[in-house]
Amino acid sequence: MKNLLHITFVLFIFATSCQVKKAESNLQPFFDLNEFLEKEINSMADLKSIKKKVSINGKIDEQILNDFDLEKDLEIFRNANINKVIWLDKYDVDSTLNNLGQLNHVKYTALDKKLKTREFIVNYNDGKVNSITIKNLTSNQVTLLNQHLQYFPSKGYSIESIQEVTMTDGQILKIEVEYLKGI
Repeated sequence: MKNLLHITFVLFIFATSCQVKKAESNLQPFFDLNEFLEKEINSMADLKSIKKKVSINGKIDEQILNDFDLEKDLEIFRNANINKVIWLDKYDVDSTLNNLGQLNHVKYTALDKKLKTREFIVNYNDGKVNSITIKNLTSNQVTLLNQHLQYFPSKGYSIESIQEVTMTDGQILKIEVEYLKGI
């Protein structure tokens, strides 16, 4: 009995003194758009101007802007970030490699029709992001909003929004932004 008590005490001390360390991983569930955009914004800190073309139902306005907030302008892209652990089973992932074994293309397709971001595509060239394409779709009984977003690193972006509201004409908004370097 004394031996059993002694063994139990030793096992108790051993069990309470051991710490289980969680395996940490830097792997992200999906492409981290927020991290990518943060690096992109920081790399263009010296950007002085942009050329912005806005079209609403075919009426076009084009300007060169020296006063702009790139972080705010790219918020629509940040809102489409799908890099969340809870969405691991909500997107189908398809990727291709080039003949050198480098990632060439990754396409995430929503499996759940309730998700706003329906498609998220990242194209690579020589191991670097070449373009990002996002298709968003939201709807309710009154409106349908279809968005097509494209981002081109160090070059610019485009946004096309088609909004249909019951019993009214639809509205098409297109925004094209070109980053002007050296101007």
